[in-house]
Amino acid sequence: MSDETGVPSYLIPRISPEAAEFFAGTVRGELRVQRCASCGLHHHYPRMFCPHCGSDELTWVTASGRGTVHSFTVIRQQGIPMFKEQVPFVVALVDLDEPGARFIAQLPTVAPEHAVIDMRVQVRFRPASEDMAFVEFEPHE
Repeated sequence: MSDETGVPSYLIPRISPEAAEFFAGTVRGELRVQRCASCGLHHHYPRMFCPHCGSDELTWVTASGRGTVHSFTVIRQQGIPMFKEQVPFVVALVDLDEPGARFIAQLPTVAPEHAVIDMRVQVRFRPASEDMAFVEFEPHE
């Protein structure tokens, strides 16, 4: 079953209380991450404690949405129908410009032969439901 976005409901995550602000931000076109008031580092995915220092003094900030590809892989086989039509595609580990935060996301506009480590990227959002959008990245200078 899917809604007007065409995204099957089984691909829509259950939104935990810790992640509610992150997903609400995606609908607004904002990349929300947590920042630790104790050590000053950012992180993603949302948690109750800082993964860098263990503090619970966390605040939400809107990230710039820019980052650098730390690593990537090319998906060449896929059993999920929605993704099977897209192969091959690039999935990257992106270090955000905000210190400490990393994302794993698809780079749908990057051909596998053009994906490189240290590529500069910018976030983009693809609507998935009225409660969330998928976070993707595309090349950016």
